[in-house]
Amino acid sequence: MVRVFSRLNGRGTIKLSMLLPLAFSFLMASSQVASVEAAKSNRVVSIPLQRSFNRNNNILVARRNARSRIEKGKNMMQLAPDVDFDEDTHDIEPDFGQVRLTDATDTYYYGVISVGTPGQNFTVTFDTGSANMWIPGVRCTSKACLQHNRYDHDLSSTYQPLNGQFAIQYGTGEVRGFTSQDTVKVGGITIKDQPFAETTSEDEVFELPDTEFDGLFGLAFKSLASGGLVPPMVKMIEETLVDEPVFAFALSQGHRSFGELLLGGYNEMHYKGDLRWMRVIRAKYWQVSMEGLWYGDSKFNLLSLSKDSDLGNLPLDILLSSNQTTDPHAPIPTWQRNREAEASERSRIKAKTKAKGGDDEMDLEEKRRHPPTDKSPKIKKLIPTSAEQSPETSAIMDTGTSFLLGDPNTIQLISRIIGADFRTGDMSCAHLQELKSVWISLGGFKFEIAPEHYIYRDHEKKTCSSAWVPSYDSPFWVLGDSFLRAYYAVFDMKDKKVGLAPINMPLRHF
Repeated sequence: MVRVFSRLNGRGTIKLSMLLPLAFSFLMASSQVASVEAAKSNRVVSIPLQRSFNRNNNILVARRNARSRIEKGKNMMQLAPDVDFDEDTHDIEPDFGQVRLTDATDTYYYGVISVGTPGQNFTVTFDTGSANMWIPGVRCTSKACLQHNRYDHDLSSTYQPLNGQFAIQYGTGEVRGFTSQDTVKVGGITIKDQPFAETTSEDEVFELPDTEFDGLFGLAFKSLASGGLVPPMVKMIEETLVDEPVFAFALSQGHRSFGELLLGGYNEMHYKGDLRWMRVIRAKYWQVSMEGLWYGDSKFNLLSLSKDSDLGNLPLDILLSSNQTTDPHAPIPTWQRNREAEASERSRIKAKTKAKGGDDEMDLEEKRRHPPTDKSPKIKKLIPTSAEQSPETSAIMDTGTSFLLGDPNTIQLISRIIGADFRTGDMSCAHLQELKSVWISLGGFKFEIAPEHYIYRDHEKKTCSSAWVPSYDSPFWVLGDSFLRAYYAVFDMKDKKVGLAPINMPLRHF
């Protein structure tokens, strides 16, 4: 089941979306002509995020503004050296496999695809948390569809019907439609006979102004796809349309800035240091093991701490302390005595099991309580989890989710530490400078989540809120855009692994 997540705390934007394990598939499909101007020039255009229903006017305004800036010699787009700029139309000319991603208020990202012959252009969210592709169909008369580009298969000479029905249930609504097949172009790559779904009804969660994109483009594994439809990336790999079975995201930060999705490889210029590769523990989602969370230099692993009611209620000064007390005459707190008793019991059981010839398993609890000591910047190494073990906690890398979703107990503890309201996420902007980074251990490595990434700041409304969101029905943590903005993320479908490294990409605007 797919859920669109919206936190009603004054942000007023949809936070897209946690893909849950049962029927998790975002079906995506082709697109109608984005505008009369775009159709005439047969060009892919990227629609800026204006809160307006006149999308064609938005395109013209963006082009006029870009032309004005260039004429004045003040090109604010700050293009990367490997991106060409068309002086006549002021559009970006991407390299093969390169897709420009538009940042919509740091809550979701979208790029452009073309569907059909001749091509009909659509904006879609490229989602690593789902495996299917869907776009609005011309037969859809829901308000959400009428506000977006709609695909008309009667106008395409390469369209083929698949005659399958589909319905995706969201936490706040659903989309319905049927399956089709047509030519899809993305990043200069042409995928012939790509199956997808065109919607016939969409709920209000996809209406403007909250949802600027037209559809979804799934990038998860084939085992997650609904209806047996082959995901677009899988089809690209099977038909050797890309050099490598790999794709990579560089997400920007800042409204109207843009990042990049690269299909068929990754760009070494977009990250610092070395990629840290993590094994996918289940080739369905991009799911890796998760060993712990630490706030700043605190000695407490919040994942373990949140399961202990005594420790969870500790005063903050003790909770955030980085060193044990050195006073030998200080009374031992109740929580510490309980912890020592539990540790003693675990040791006794482990020794008894070993004496009987049982497996000598790793002490995961001990690993959780002690953060790594490696002092390398940004990324710290953690003792890897044994490949034979199933981790107690895991997380998925999900570009289709805005925030950081996790178990309510841990999220409540994090909210308490950073001074955020657990239910709404609201918090004061006055003490942001005092906040520390949160360190998260994934697949044997420890990664930093700085306050600038886990705090959502609305400069217009002058409000702040936490990106840590409780999830009551997910079996794993969901690390969305708030985390992925800090790292260049490489997804390897053949070797089933994910690589992360600190991002190295300038902020670029329209």
